[in-house]
Order: sequence, then C-alpha cells, then structure tokens
Amino acid sequence: MRKYFDILKTTRLFSDIESGELETMLKCLGAEIKAVDRDEILLLAGDKPRHIGILLTGRLNILWEDYDGNRSLMAAVTSGGIFAEALCCAGVTESPVTVLAEAYSTVMLLGFSRILHTCPSSCSYHIKLIENMLSILADKNLRMQSRMEIVGLKSLRAKVLRYLKSFGYERGQNIVIPFNREELADFLCVDRSALSHELARMKKDGLIDYKKNNFVIF
Repeated sequence: MRKYFDILKTTRLFSDIESGELETMLKCLGAEIKAVDRDEILLLAGDKPRHIGILLTGRLNILWEDYDGNRSLMAAVTSGGIFAEALCCAGVTESPVTVLAEAYSTVMLLGFSRILHTCPSSCSYHIKLIENMLSILADKNLRMQSRMEIVGLKSLRAKVLRYLKSFGYERGQNIVIPFNREELADFLCVDRSALSHELARMKKDGLIDYKKNNFVIF
C-alpha cells in the first residue's frame, strides 16, 4: 500500500496529513485495494453505495442512464480523484449513477462510516480527515451547480466557453480537459458533430485554439 502514498498525498481527502499518520489512518479506515478491468462496473445504478473510492491508477466514468438505456457522462475520475462520497454521505439506498472503469484501473475503497466517526482516541488527523471530506462535498456541490448552469445555456458556443472557463480562466492559459470529443459532447448534452463544427468555427473566429483535449482561450 505504501507504493501509492505519493498519489494519496495529492488527494484532497488526505490534505495536510503526514505520511506516518497516513499509514496509521489507512489501517483505521480498513482501506482495501482493488484492481478492475476496462468496462468493469464498480458501482451499479440501483445498488446501495457502501464505500467511497479513491482512484489510484487508470480512469473511471460516472454515468447516468435514462429509462431507454441511453447513458450520459456526468463526470470523469482521474488519478487521485474520489468517487461515491456524496452518495454515501447522503445515505442513499439506490445509487442514481453507475461507476464504470474506462481503462484498467486500481482503486482504494474506504468505509464511509469509519471516516465520519472518529476512533475512540479521537486522533487529531481523523478530525482533519472529516474537515477535508466536508470541503470535498462542498466543492462537489458547486461543480454540480456549474454543470447545471452550463447545460442550461441556450447556445453551444456559450456552453463550450462556460465549460472551459470553469477550469480557471486566464487569457492564453493552456487548459487540459478530461474528455475526448465524444465524451465532451455527452457531458454538454449536445450532438458530437455539432460540437466539432462549433469548435472549428470558434477557432476560425479567434476565440479558442485546441489540439485534442488541450485548449486555449484568447
């Protein structure tokens, strides 16, 4: 488990927690390492979330599926990212989303109740862990609000610009998004061809430049 410490220390959940404390904490939390293959499901919509997860290697997609079986990409989880924490905190009995491995991945699973409740000794680092979790949940809520605002915009151009600026906009700054074209279209709830055409027009108009998933706003 120590080989993943460098990744874990970049995770907001363990912010300001020293390596020595981290090792003790993981034992206290009953941390479990799990490897998953591409297209393997970590959490299926309708199932009860029992753990929060930290992605150590690979990539995961958070998907929402409608009654006709059409899937929409809600978010992508990259190395160091956390998933299912909001579901566990809300105490939902049936997950509204599916967590699917986009590639071969390694995850760490933690029992949420062990995070929420301090151990008998009330260790200072456990209190910090709870503070970090509250910060993560607040940030997740803001991100969901931002996505609702983006999807609600009328023009495709406005959606693209609003999404790119959500990464922290500075003129000429390189922005790396976690989606390919198909995934970005899915995230914005637009047609892929329409998105590609609009990106080309925006580039021609001097608003943006891009190569694959690297973007610059002018």
